Amino acid sequence: MELSRLRYFLAAADELSFRRAADVVGVNQSAVSRQIAALEDELGVTLFERRSTGARLTEVGRVFLADARRIVADVDRARETIAAVAFGTEGRLRLAICEDATTPTFAAIIAAHRERCPAVTLDLFEIPNAMQPAALRRGEIDAGLLLPPVRRDGIQLDELWREDWLVAMPSDHRFVDMETVSIGDLAGENFITAHPEFGPGCHAQSQDIFVAAGIQPRIVARAFRRLTMAMLVQSGAGVTLVPGAFSGVAMDGIMTRPLSSEGHRMCVAAAYPEGDMQGIVAQFLRTASAAVTTFQAQ
Repeated sequence: MELSRLRYFLAAADELSFRRAADVVGVNQSAVSRQIAALEDELGVTLFERRSTGARLTEVGRVFLADARRIVADVDRARETIAAVAFGTEGRLRLAICEDATTPTFAAIIAAHRERCPAVTLDLFEIPNAMQPAALRRGEIDAGLLLPPVRRDGIQLDELWREDWLVAMPSDHRFVDMETVSIGDLAGENFITAHPEFGPGCHAQSQDIFVAAGIQPRIVARAFRRLTMAMLVQSGAGVTLVPGAFSGVAMDGIMTRPLSSEGHRMCVAAAYPEGDMQGIVAQFLRTASAAVTTFQAQ
């Protein structure tokens, strides 16, 4: 059953005239007559009584009218839903994030996405940095926010934002008297780092900073959680690197100072499967990019 025939039928039922129905749908009257006749042949019934003054629905036609309206409305609604999902304004987005990416910039992205795409259900998962690519390949998530580098087999990475690193230290540490701390200052210091697989995300990037400076850090602990790293710093076990967003966070027994890292800044990227991008992921990336620009301009 062709949808166009149902539309012609509905127009004729509303207007009770093939001529006026033709004007409504934008075709000539003979086209409406042929399509309705074809629909009647297909159904094996007469839907209209043809009169010189117009057309009137038969009893069968009146019963069929309700079903025809429902069918056309359902198809139109399905088309709208499919278009919305393809454009990313409806549906479900399964988004992963590593702990180190949960900064105010991330909050701005989520707020912008909720405002722009209120019909999208956001399922948010906190997944360690190194585990997100595998979750993407298994189809468990649609996209992730992480700190590269990570294994990229079949994974596309798009940088979203960068921010400075801070050095977190016990409040009685000698670095407290410095305005900034250089990479060279960290040589010989006890260093607390994130676990490379299950940590909050900063392990690879912090190691890259040390490698670029030719320094081998004295690692005394590898923690799974940022809170554990903070407690170890508070205990006096060593120093660590934290995202720049922590500059406004007060913790008893801990102080932070900017890291002078010669261009090394924390980088957060969006990760998603290579190939055809889902509309909902593309919409999220567009919204995230615009939100980052707006947030960083404030």
